[in-house]
Amino acid sequence: MKMATKYIIRKRQNTILYTEFFLAALATGIVAFTYYKLHTATALLVGIASMFLFAVLFFANSIFRYLFSILFSLGWALLAFVAGVSVETKSDTTGWVFAIITFAMSIWAHWDHFNFIKQAQVYEYEVH
Repeated sequence: MKMATKYIIRKRQNTILYTEFFLAALATGIVAFTYYKLHTATALLVGIASMFLFAVLFFANSIFRYLFSILFSLGWALLAFVAGVSVETKSDTTGWVFAIITFAMSIWAHWDHFNFIKQAQVYEYEVH
């Protein structure tokens, strides 16, 4: 007789998160190459390793998850602000509206990962 095995099963569809891991890894590789004068291949390996490190830290550490999400949301908001100011050059109101909307959308896109453990459903079944 076998005991029931517990699994947490839930499909995730949040491609913005993996894009952010890639962008952070790209920035890390560029910094390693430019400022630390690492060889190109070494900087590439540092970038690849940092992508996995960011992913592991994001899913394992809630403080890192919140900081990462807030920092990237602020980054997306900054890009939206610049885009809004370039659309309307006489006032920065459009930029602020774009920034606030983009920040809210980015935080909402990360919300799935904030509550993953709290809302996960455990299914029990026997493996034969």
